[in-house]
Amino acid sequence: YILYYVKGTDLQLSYYQSYTQSNTQTKMASKIIETDAKGIPLKGPDPGLPFPVFYAVGNTIFGAIGFGVAWFWAYSASKQEVADAKMALVNQYDLGWLYLGILLLKTLQIPLYAMLGVTRGACKVHVPDQHVYKVKGAAGSNLGYVLMDTEGVNGDFNRAQRALHNYCEAFPTVLALYIAASWVFPFEAFVCAVVWAASRIMSASGYKSYADGRMSGMLIGVVALSILQGMIIIVAIKTLMY
Repeated sequence: YILYYVKGTDLQLSYYQSYTQSNTQTKMASKIIETDAKGIPLKGPDPGLPFPVFYAVGNTIFGAIGFGVAWFWAYSASKQEVADAKMALVNQYDLGWLYLGILLLKTLQIPLYAMLGVTRGACKVHVPDQHVYKVKGAAGSNLGYVLMDTEGVNGDFNRAQRALHNYCEAFPTVLALYIAASWVFPFEAFVCAVVWAASRIMSASGYKSYADGRMSGMLIGVVALSILQGMIIIVAIKTLMY
């Protein structure tokens, strides 16, 4: 359930507006985005690097951080004996491939996100919009494209929906990492899962108010997920290479 409205027509300039609400007042956080006559922004989202490079570099950096934390925290010297005994069972039943498979399933999502970023940049559509609709029929060519309503309570609703969808999109991958990592590192995996879930609540709360608010808490969740991934890498290496 998403509320859309027709953008553009005779408008040459539209305003992207969102509202953050407190107990006593509503504060408006505005980012002016110039659009064409049909409501499409003149400039697309720009992460500062080509999208494939951005995702490759970002995942490499966070992956390295996650592996380092997993190694020195979850697989610290005081915990290695217990972890090694569990990994011996993983190796005994040749389940190292399961861990490698989970890692590859997560990693091979990166090209999909990069492809989405490239096409989003090319069509110049910003979040929370995920699709661009065109009005068909004789009068359709004179109307703007149909995009999400981003203002007032309709905007809050649409962005809250996107926040929920973001959670649902990531949940299967997180669940697979959590369950697999929990066999060898139960407490550490539990902590990472809770931190990730809490970060998504923070991100959703910010996203509901305005699009850039989704970044609130998101980096914490990325780090937690990267640590889970690091645990998976440790098990895969230990059971497939030794």
